[in-house]
Amino acid sequence: MKNVKKGFTLIELLVVVLIIGILASIAIPQYFKVVEKSRVSEAQNIFTSIRAAQERALARNGVYTTSFGAIDITLKDKNGGDCSTAAACPMKYYSFTMAIAGTSYTITATRTTPPAVAARYNGGYSIIYNGLTGGMTCGGAGAANCTTDLIE
Repeated sequence: MKNVKKGFTLIELLVVVLIIGILASIAIPQYFKVVEKSRVSEAQNIFTSIRAAQERALARNGVYTTSFGAIDITLKDKNGGDCSTAAACPMKYYSFTMAIAGTSYTITATRTTPPAVAARYNGGYSIIYNGLTGGMTCGGAGAANCTTDLIE
């Protein structure tokens, strides 16, 4: 009888591991970017709610406000508490604050430092919504981590 060896050689296995490593090095950074973009869109939704409430406050009172208690929406912090008495509203991924800027307002969402994420998205940046222009910009100590493709 003929003795037939079955299985893969060491070289074949190494090539497969190398290909998997290359694919992972491309896919993992893209995954973190997509996850961070979803968190930014969550902040943008909250901006939209606060913006509408600010416009209603202006119509009612003639001025914008910096108090979460003076707007007609209820924001809950990350622990389920009411933000109406706080100067900042810390949510799961961002902490929100409002400020008056001349005859308009700004809403700032500062990224909190979450556990176990890629270093590029580990917090420190802020997304600033300008009520006058309707535009968003990046700021804060980690502004280099907030690229324009995240907020567009």
